[in-house]
Amino acid sequence: MSRLPYVEELIRRLRLDGQPLDVEYGSHRTVRLTQAPEHRGHPVVVVVSEPDLEAAVTSIGTSCRDELWPSESVESAGFNLLLVHLDEVVATRDGSEPLLITADGLQWPGQRRPHCEQRG
Repeated sequence: MSRLPYVEELIRRLRLDGQPLDVEYGSHRTVRLTQAPEHRGHPVVVVVSEPDLEAAVTSIGTSCRDELWPSESVESAGFNLLLVHLDEVVATRDGSEPLLITADGLQWPGQRRPHCEQRG
């Protein structure tokens, strides 16, 4: 299998909290990540492809790095904010359906999320 650096970094970051993470590699450089947070009644499933994750992280990081994490790389800032969005969804939404990370960022049923909220 070819190397998937963005997927590998997402997996590494999701495992930082010590909770088990099931990783299923699919075709076309896709991955399905399943984690069962203690406070949820069902597992959280995230589906992403390497190219989409790379595009999302780069776009999010470019749009928010200078404001939120100016000392970080674009990629690090992009991962940081993507995981903030993921945590928000897990904490506040049903999430019983798989969440998708597309080239535009985190997508969930019926909602679209801007890369960076305007700050006053």
